[in-house]
Amino acid sequence: MAILFSTIFLSFTITRVFNELFKVYVSSVRNINFDLNTSTAYGILSSSIFKWMGLVAPIFAMLLAISVGGSVLQSGFNWSMESMKFNPGVINPVKGIKNMFTKRSAVELLKSILKMVLLGYIVYNLIVNELPAISALADQDIRSIIVYLGSTSFRLALKVGVIFLFMAGLDYLFQKYQHKKDLMMTQQEVKEESKEREGNPLVKSRIRSIQREMARRRMIEDVKTADVVVTNPTHFAIALSYTPGKMPAPRVAAKGAGFVAAKIKEVAFRFRVPIIENKPLAQGLFYAVNIGDYIPEKFYLIVAELLAEVYRRKGRIRST
Repeated sequence: MAILFSTIFLSFTITRVFNELFKVYVSSVRNINFDLNTSTAYGILSSSIFKWMGLVAPIFAMLLAISVGGSVLQSGFNWSMESMKFNPGVINPVKGIKNMFTKRSAVELLKSILKMVLLGYIVYNLIVNELPAISALADQDIRSIIVYLGSTSFRLALKVGVIFLFMAGLDYLFQKYQHKKDLMMTQQEVKEESKEREGNPLVKSRIRSIQREMARRRMIEDVKTADVVVTNPTHFAIALSYTPGKMPAPRVAAKGAGFVAAKIKEVAFRFRVPIIENKPLAQGLFYAVNIGDYIPEKFYLIVAELLAEVYRRKGRIRST
């Protein structure tokens, strides 16, 4: 961007700059006839410097704006004084040698070689194409030679600027990809971060296992005081508890399938809790009601009849 825009800028202003510089030269030559002393020398020098600064200041201002603007376009406006601090590692020769043999250094070397090759090709191609015109310069006057050299230089700078701008775009995409890749964590780093944030998966699994076992034990304890256990008979077992006047409906004290169902029936048999086989009710309660919840209304009638039968068996009729 600096090469391209400075070339375009100079192509429109170079004539005015040369004319102004020529005026400064003429003015300085004319002042030679004056008495040369400290005062006149200082006046001529200061006038020439300020005139020259006024001519080159726009170019430097434009280059500064391009440098800042290019950085903002690439990475946003990030102001930091960190890079201005003294860093002993920068002048460490051992560290510098190590950095020379990295993947990033190899890529930067290849880019530099590619730039030199392209620049050499552009200059060579331009010289070959301009050889007839260059040979004819011997018969031209000074003004024509300067005009030809100026126009040829501008064409060369424009070609270099366009090609380098294209290369800079490709390099920007590569650097952006490389930056994202450097920020990505390895699989091991992800695991370690997960451990730090959520804890060791093995420990968490052990804790969950202990929690399930404790919940299972509490559930088995509730079977001892249940009013009835409804079975499938072999797959499911659901323990129901009901206290008239204290509970709005019967509650599922425990439920289980397979091994847990067998354990529920074993405890119920040991503590003389009635076990009644009812396949539809057992399946319905197992899938519809969680442990500790009251049964839905659709089960009220059949459960009430079941509890009434249990109470009759025990010889103590209760109002349901």
